Amino acid sequence: MFKVLDLTNKDLIAVGINGKIEKKDYDKITPLIEKTVKEYGKVKLYIQIDNIGGIDPKAFMEDVKTYFKHFNDINKIAVVGETNWHKFWTELASPFISGEVEFFSHSETVEARDWVLK
Repeated sequence: MFKVLDLTNKDLIAVGINGKIEKKDYDKITPLIEKTVKEYGKVKLYIQIDNIGGIDPKAFMEDVKTYFKHFNDINKIAVVGETNWHKFWTELASPFISGEVEFFSHSETVEARDWVLK
């Protein structure tokens, strides 16, 4: 499940992930991405993964569609997680955007926020 975090501001969208990711999560976040791109031209994403309890196949397809649609619109993605699986998914996303993607552990949350805001 996605939750929009309070860090969200101007061209930065901050999302927390905790639980199973479903298509309805993208129905909520995609309009926010599109609105931000329309207002600022580019968007930065801060993604904090607490727990991923699986991903619905329809949600996975929405994820891929979002990256393809906004290939040139994403300036940076900071992913904060803990497991090698989280890091693997971060690395998988990298070829699907023109901007930078960096992975940080939970102990590096401040560094992740500083990096994405630069």
